[in-house]
Amino acid sequence: MPAHNVVKQAAQDGSRIRGVHMTFAAPSVIELLARDVEFIYIDGEHGCFDAHDIEAACIAAELHGITVIARVPDAAGATITRFLDRGMCGVVVPHIETVEQAREVIEATYFAPLGQRSFGGSRPSFLAIADRPAHLRACNAATSLCLMIESIAGIEAAGKLAAVEGVDYLSFGMMDLAQALGHPGDPGHAEVRAAVETASTAIRAAGKRVREDFMQYAWINEVILAGSRHLLAA
Repeated sequence: MPAHNVVKQAAQDGSRIRGVHMTFAAPSVIELLARDVEFIYIDGEHGCFDAHDIEAACIAAELHGITVIARVPDAAGATITRFLDRGMCGVVVPHIETVEQAREVIEATYFAPLGQRSFGGSRPSFLAIADRPAHLRACNAATSLCLMIESIAGIEAAGKLAAVEGVDYLSFGMMDLAQALGHPGDPGHAEVRAAVETASTAIRAAGKRVREDFMQYAWINEVILAGSRHLLAA
């Protein structure tokens, strides 16, 4: 059966969890970090990963009881299926602006009755499934879904997006959002911060959380630089 998804649980109850945002394929790094984190975030949109890398990351995380989620490169059903079939516990879908888009993502992410996710066997472990209906229900219960807001339209629709059944939490693509608001390269601009706060209030009013409400995470690039500067300081 699917492993317990600490991201989905934390999105529901607000418990704080720690993780690392991976931008390149390194299963050994996931193994190394296993004692210190509860989740690994694979950047499948801007990071350097192919299908074999995605599966290797899932295997490494599973062996150490870590939840692994991925930002997918697009909202296409085939893309979401490919990531979930390799073993991802959840997906983060970028550039969502409408309820219709959200519902299409839900169709691809969950099996019936919530969605219409395609079942094709995926990892070899599917051969050991004794009760497939129960397995599909367990998959739904253990799969998390985050929608990313990265545009003015997304900001305006935030509350409606959060209210859609099947959405666990939402996050913001700050660089793209800053660009959309006319402040390229400046996600800390007052107008950008105000837009995020307005959208976050609407999301919470709809009964959902934003990523920062429960996630503490660092980019692997930052971890490496901070470690090297600390260890190699004169």
